[in-house]
Amino acid sequence: MLLMIVLMAGVSSTSLFLSKYHYLTNMGKVYERNASIAHSVLLGIENSTVGKVEHTGVYGMTETITAQLNEQEMILDITFQSSDKVFQPVSVVYNKETKHIIDWK
Repeated sequence: MLLMIVLMAGVSSTSLFLSKYHYLTNMGKVYERNASIAHSVLLGIENSTVGKVEHTGVYGMTETITAQLNEQEMILDITFQSSDKVFQPVSVVYNKETKHIIDWK
């Protein structure tokens, strides 16, 4: 009986550890993606040039396509690609004079 209790406690603690490990691994990848996209947005707003720019960072590669919407507004389409996955593009509209973000999708 005591052996069964010890085995059950061991199995449940192992599954809890693995569950927390997988959660932390997934959240780390989310933060890596967010940091890479935010870095690309800052670089794109700083440069404010129309065209395509690729940047390889610590977590993966970002491709930024910049276009002008009107005299004051620019749009950045950013695609992040990690070693195993390509994510949906992110669009950022900003004012090129004030460098303030208007819309982020």
